[in-house]
Amino acid sequence: MKCRGNFKIKSLTKKNGGEFKNDKGEIIKYKESYSLKVDEQADGNIYERTFKIPVDSPLVAQLTNLKPYDDIVLEFDVNIYGSRTTIVPVALVK
Repeated sequence: MKCRGNFKIKSLTKKNGGEFKNDKGEIIKYKESYSLKVDEQADGNIYERTFKIPVDSPLVAQLTNLKPYDDIVLEFDVNIYGSRTTIVPVALVK
């Protein structure tokens, strides 16, 4: 399923990969990625939203050319699972 949202871009920050131990002592590894922060206006309030983007996503190149608080429209893949739902940014709509 697809959806779109109107936002103001705040920042795109690269997060290095790494690992940590969870509370059970298991080592959890995670890949490097980008963190996209945007502001959304809804119900008369402004909410900061943060999305994780893979480093190889074509969306990264499009977002790096934008300035803070530029208006953008993002397209998302919506994935519905048994106990959770994910919203993954996949495209910048012109």
